[in-house]
Amino acid sequence: MPKKIIPIDFPKQPFEITKGFLGEYIKAKRTQSNLTMHQAAMLCNVPVDVFTKLENSKGGVTLDSFLKVANGLGLDIRFGTEQ
Repeated sequence: MPKKIIPIDFPKQPFEITKGFLGEYIKAKRTQSNLTMHQAAMLCNVPVDVFTKLENSKGGVTLDSFLKVANGLGLDIRFGTEQ
């Protein structure tokens, strides 16, 4: 029997974006999309350990892998300054 995926809420965005915030956000998006890590990795064309490292705020993930995950999950990333 497949493991039930429990969606978690998105974290509140801190003043400074940290790897902890990114990990929580990616996990929230994955779980709200009802995807296991293995399914998400296949969807994003990255190894499962990329999701493990991102969601647990570990190092060693390349920018290329992060962008594959962001694009694969449909994350909205914005840059800019507000005054």
